[in-house]
Amino acid sequence: MKKLLLLQILILVAGTIFAWYTVYHDFARFYAIEGTYFKVSDCIVPNPVTTPCFYGAFAFLAALIWSIYIIRMISDRQIVQQKRLVWLLFASVLFAWSNFGYVYYKFLANQGRPTIGCSGQLMTNPFTTPCFIGSVIFLVALIVSLLIKRLLNKTTLTPSAS
Repeated sequence: MKKLLLLQILILVAGTIFAWYTVYHDFARFYAIEGTYFKVSDCIVPNPVTTPCFYGAFAFLAALIWSIYIIRMISDRQIVQQKRLVWLLFASVLFAWSNFGYVYYKFLANQGRPTIGCSGQLMTNPFTTPCFIGSVIFLVALIVSLLIKRLLNKTTLTPSAS
């Protein structure tokens, strides 16, 4: 079980690093073009605080902190917290894939020509965007968290059935 909990943390570390790396570059690009971080409307590229990547980065960070909190708990409390983490990851997966779906729709509506993607960059392939990569990482984290939840439930039910 400990190895799966560590795997969950590792996946969320990767997602957090990827998301914040993307947000950092979005802010750097925005500042280079606009000269400020505080402009939100009439921008050449969108302010990063208005993009889904910014909020996805916070979701990754929250899930990472939560998963570290879970691994340090006593096993009976782990079950409740793991269920709650599953719900956070489920909501994150819905958010991420719906954002990717919108980006993909825009790409198809533009007949496959380059389109502005989720982080304000020109996209030529929707499957290389931060939205897609973040969505995949969230999905993998959700699958692992569901497996952990299932195993935690089995381990607590087995001793009481004896």
